[in-house]
Formats: sequence, structure tokens, C-alpha cells
Amino acid sequence: MLQETVSSETKNDLEILTKAGIIKDYYLAGGTGLAFQLKHRLSIDLDFFSNKDIDTKMLIQNLKNLGKISVEKESQNSMAGYFNSTLVSFIKYDYPCLFAFKEINGVSVADPRDIGCMKIDAISSRGTKRDFIDLFFICKLVLPAVKLLNLFKKKYVAVNFNMIHILKSLLYFEDAEKEPLPKMIKTVSWDEVKEFFLKEFGNIKL
Repeated sequence: MLQETVSSETKNDLEILTKAGIIKDYYLAGGTGLAFQLKHRLSIDLDFFSNKDIDTKMLIQNLKNLGKISVEKESQNSMAGYFNSTLVSFIKYDYPCLFAFKEINGVSVADPRDIGCMKIDAISSRGTKRDFIDLFFICKLVLPAVKLLNLFKKKYVAVNFNMIHILKSLLYFEDAEKEPLPKMIKTVSWDEVKEFFLKEFGNIKL
């Protein structure tokens, strides 16, 4: 299952982290967590989230005991870098998961609907082509756009977000245009993705 969506190196690194218990308090989300379930594209990084405080110094030391670690970014309750050859991030995330995790090869993985809400949040800041494509497949295969937006409001109920800004962000492709298409398993064109967003999100009335 995992071989279809990640490299053998990423698969091996994930197995190391799982067996060592490093990620027992985390869940996997992001593009890789979604790809494990929808098998729509290849993904290269591992994004781990937790609702608990993160002792980054201890985390980094534990990772050093398991392999090579190169820290690229460290702040309170957040760390990102390379574990062996895999880009990893560990983030404290206060927003609740609305659905139960899926257990995949011993890893807790966020439900696609929760990942979809997180993708909307990411696009509202700066949408990458990967984010748009992931959200496209979630809306096509898991939950329609309108229902996903309703879940977004529920997941981020504690945030004073501007829904007009959210919808405008979902129709703003300029930054994503400059990026290459990720390596796909399910065939899709960038034009098809943009047309879908314009149709599904462009017609939503507040």
C-alpha cells in the first residue's frame, strides 16, 4: 500500500519512527496522509501533528539516536527538517480532529475530511499546486465542496476567520501556477483542477 505513494526511503524512515514509538502521540496528515488513503499521487514528506506540547530538544535527540537528523526550522512546539533522507515536520496543532484516525501500518492517519479542512486552511495562507490537487480529489472522492466548507467552519470554530477571504483564496491560482505538477497516480490536469474550483467554490453563496 505505502510503496504506491511514497519512496522506499520514506517508507523505511516511517517504519523506523513507528517502531521506535517516536510518533505514538502524533497523527499523520498532509499530502502523504491523504495519499495513503486516496492513492492519488506520490508524496515525499511526513507531516506529524499532535495536540500535546512538543519538547523539541528531546525530540531532536531521540531522532538523532535513530538516524541522521538535519534541523531546518525549530520553534516552540514545532520542528521541521530531514530525518535521514525524508523531510519531516512535527507540529503542535490545537484544532480538533472531527473524525477518528485511520490506523495504517501502525500509524495514526487523519481522516481525509479533516485533511481537507486543513488543506482549505493552508490554501487561505498560500495555496500550493499540491494543496489544490489534494483538495480536488477530496471533493471528488470523499465529500462535496459545500459540505467540506461546513466541516471547515466546525473544525476552526475558535478562529475568527473571514469566509470571503477563504473563498477568494480557493479561486486564486497565481502562486500555484508557477509550480510543477506533482507526480500523479490518478490522472488529472491542472486546467481540470482550476475549472473544478471555479465551478464548485465560485458558486457558493454566503
